[in-house]
Amino acid sequence: MERKDIDIKDTWDLSTIYNSHEAFYQDLEKTKSLINDLITFKGKICNSIDSFYNFLTTKDTVERLMNKLYCYAHLNCDVEPKNQEYQTMMATIMGVLEASSVQISFVDNEIIEAKDKVLEYLKDPKLEKYTYKINSLLSYEAHILPKEQEELLAKVESIADTSSQVFNALRLEYEDVEEDGKLKTLNNATLNQFLKNKDEKVRKQAYTNFFKEYQRYENVFAQTLAGVMKKDAFYADVRKFNSALEASVFDDDVPSELFFKVLESANVKYRHLFHRYNRLKKELLKKDVIYNYDLNIPLVSSINKKYTIDQCFEIINECLRPFGQDYLDIINKARNERWIDYYPTPGKRIGAYSSGSYDTNPFILMNFIGDYNSLSTMIHELGHSVHSYLSNHHQDAVNANYRIFVAEVASTVNETLLINYMIKNAKNDQEKAYFIYEQLENCVGLIFRQPMFADFEYKLHTMAENNEPLSSKVITDLYARLNQEYYGKDVTMDELVGWSCYYVPHFYYDYYVYKYTLGMTVALAIVNRILKGNQQQVTDYLNFLKSGGSKAPVELLKQAGVDPLDDQIYEDAFKYFEELLNQFETIKKNA
Repeated sequence: MERKDIDIKDTWDLSTIYNSHEAFYQDLEKTKSLINDLITFKGKICNSIDSFYNFLTTKDTVERLMNKLYCYAHLNCDVEPKNQEYQTMMATIMGVLEASSVQISFVDNEIIEAKDKVLEYLKDPKLEKYTYKINSLLSYEAHILPKEQEELLAKVESIADTSSQVFNALRLEYEDVEEDGKLKTLNNATLNQFLKNKDEKVRKQAYTNFFKEYQRYENVFAQTLAGVMKKDAFYADVRKFNSALEASVFDDDVPSELFFKVLESANVKYRHLFHRYNRLKKELLKKDVIYNYDLNIPLVSSINKKYTIDQCFEIINECLRPFGQDYLDIINKARNERWIDYYPTPGKRIGAYSSGSYDTNPFILMNFIGDYNSLSTMIHELGHSVHSYLSNHHQDAVNANYRIFVAEVASTVNETLLINYMIKNAKNDQEKAYFIYEQLENCVGLIFRQPMFADFEYKLHTMAENNEPLSSKVITDLYARLNQEYYGKDVTMDELVGWSCYYVPHFYYDYYVYKYTLGMTVALAIVNRILKGNQQQVTDYLNFLKSGGSKAPVELLKQAGVDPLDDQIYEDAFKYFEELLNQFETIKKNA
């Protein structure tokens, strides 16, 4: 379906951001002018409380404008990538962003050097809203470099990201897969479908054809991945952190203890549950030997339910009723005010996301095809969008933007409420088993697999910090070993499993994956209480959504009624998985 053929109500309305290209470029020029104003504050930011306040408010305006400009450009590019006017807009705003980071690289140094003055300024009521942000900056004192060095780091920032950029630019081509006597295209989008095929030859061929290409270019990928690890180690070292992990969690404003608590729970304490799940798969599939590429074979036949967009909203409204009418009104604004771009079209970005800025609606991109995954994706992304909407409407711009660390909570709460609703309202055991299986697989991905990824990433970073060699053999041998430990003795690893690490995009970021586990764990705790009728939990959760980024993430989660440092929430999450597994096993064995 071409974009021009889609009903306009099923596309997003970006005219609410800019109703003309002229308006975009007017804001762009205004932004450049204000950046020049910021530069004039050099050496004078903290001269007086008025100077400090004027600088901060000007900087706020610049950031709001740049976020709005970036939002408009990237949303348009993602649905019309061949439109060169939008590509030009994107390149232009990115150029301004990169230049401004160098031009105002002096700011942090000046504020930290005037720490005593700044702390006095913050006692003034008009500066109260800046308290958390400025105190976070001041806590960076031990890690800030002299101005000249900060400027140098700002200048090389885009170069330092070359490894990640290379990974994003690499596009491999794969041999076709023979299925039902026909050659079919293998790519990132079709791999998972081939791995669900009941024909072992199809699964094996798809897995081999896909990952042998990563083996073919293993040295390129090894250098790319090693480059990311070395970059993170370098920045941690020059900023006087003990490790890349310490630097990462410092930026997230959370303790290192949290990272290891997540890993300990999934990779040690409760791993036996995942091994039990794999033994059950092997038994139900009646296989003497089960390979890692066999684990995607559905244990329950698809129920082939189809949903229209309107039906999705009916179900979503029912699932999210515990949050009250105000919450549901925001959900329905998304539909009525065209926040969502629904259907796949040629060139449109794959997947789904929620994206916006303080001065725009929280827009959603998805590729709706009417199956259960489309419904699940919709309620997931609406969780993000409502979180952003409530943050933006209850916080000043300086405190509205919440950290990635807590971002997955709102989306996962919604998704978990949906799956529990579907299980509860299943018409028969077959349908119930289908939805339980969906949730088991979701839990595996988030509370078991992501911690294994995090362990791999931690070990690679440690090797980079110790100047140990990161050749492809070292990397792939490590990944193969961790996978075998992770899946357990009942699963046999294919010989290419080591090279599959090069396929995982999050390894080219900086300690991101464990946050998915935390989001799922916290979400399960919140949903469990909500479904038991705990109204205080509902109130605490909604207040959390309204709090944006006004506090440290751990404090925000405690405000939501959940302490991520408490062992109980991890115990509850894995107990939930075990209870689902018990239900599923009973249904399947009695079928």
